[in-house]
Amino acid sequence: MANKLADVGPLELKVLGILNSEANVSVSDIQTSLKKQGHDLAYTTVMTVLVRLYNKDLVTRQKEGRQFLYAPAKKNSSPLKIFERMKTSLFGSEKLQPILGLLEADDGLSREELEELKRVVDARLGQERKR
Repeated sequence: MANKLADVGPLELKVLGILNSEANVSVSDIQTSLKKQGHDLAYTTVMTVLVRLYNKDLVTRQKEGRQFLYAPAKKNSSPLKIFERMKTSLFGSEKLQPILGLLEADDGLSREELEELKRVVDARLGQERKR
């Protein structure tokens, strides 16, 4: 399954994210969720993404009437688990590199995101001091 995880694209990650927040979701439900996120995709496009994820064993499906309902196959298929595997393969033990990449990118983090990152780092440092 590790090879299949490496082949997961951005749209597939978005779909996996939707599936992780909802259970047994139809193609049209996912299409609607994607549209709310600013991705106005054809039904057939969403269906193709789901079939690819199914073929990679990252989602399961069950037939209900004339349609399939989709769900994540395993906890290992969550977007965070996939990101963790990609991060490890790209950066190895260099944990700081992905964060620095976000900070240095031209289209990097917004001021609000930077403030949230600072809050998280400060909280983590506070926890470390207590130990």
